[in-house]
Amino acid sequence: MILVSGASGTIGRYVVSHLRAKGEKFKALVRDEAKGRALECDFVVGDFDQPESIAHAMRGVTRFFLNSNVTDRVVQQQNTAIDLAALAGVERVVKLSSPGAGPDAPIPPARWHGEIEAHLRASGIGWVILQPTVFMQNLFHNADTLSAQRKIFGSYRDGKIGFIDAYDIGACAAAALTGAEHVGKSFILTGREPIDYDEVARKMTAKLGEPVTYVDMPVEHFVANAVARGLPPKMAEFFGKMMTMLASGSAARRTDAVRELTGREPRTFEAFLDDNIHALFTNTYSSPK
Repeated sequence: MILVSGASGTIGRYVVSHLRAKGEKFKALVRDEAKGRALECDFVVGDFDQPESIAHAMRGVTRFFLNSNVTDRVVQQQNTAIDLAALAGVERVVKLSSPGAGPDAPIPPARWHGEIEAHLRASGIGWVILQPTVFMQNLFHNADTLSAQRKIFGSYRDGKIGFIDAYDIGACAAAALTGAEHVGKSFILTGREPIDYDEVARKMTAKLGEPVTYVDMPVEHFVANAVARGLPPKMAEFFGKMMTMLASGSAARRTDAVRELTGREPRTFEAFLDDNIHALFTNTYSSPK
């Protein structure tokens, strides 16, 4: 039995759909019962802040997909879940992490993921670590300005990014959960072609048939504008640091991890736009089942 945490989120829903297609026996871990029902699969309600609910969810589980919201509690939450998995006899944990995770990472989430990775490796459980680069689905954070102004605002300069479709991340997770040959390995997951935001805008223009523009601004202006729009200052500062890191080209790599795990090439940015161009420009995105 496979347990999928974060099952109602962008990545988790794709893990569920790929496991369903493979005919695997699994259950979804969700915090909200209504979201569990919407997945149309077996599910259990649990909360990482309530360890007893996670212990209950682990009953009968042999493989566990570990994914949760990244907050300042994530290290305690996920490390506790790993400990509970070990106690329950779980044989494999597939953890969703981030590239560059480690104690010296420049942004807190990557440092937190590094702590969790170290705990997982020391747990005695078989492990696979997936470190996807920037999700194509993150472009939906720009849906308001795309729908109203046909513009993306950011501070990425000309930094290229190996955007990856969440569909491919879910496929890699399903492969890691079901294929024993991947145990004990870490994979940096990227898309097929690193591109910068000017090229993102050009590709959107070609698909939409209307001009789309990327507007670059100094990172301090982006942070100030985000706070003025109501984003908490700490969150705005985090986005500013992330943009600065991406502007440096830190996410420009391309790896063969998707092909190694799934046997096929990752989806192209154009394929993502084919599926999502209407939703991006009408702000009507909904995650897949």
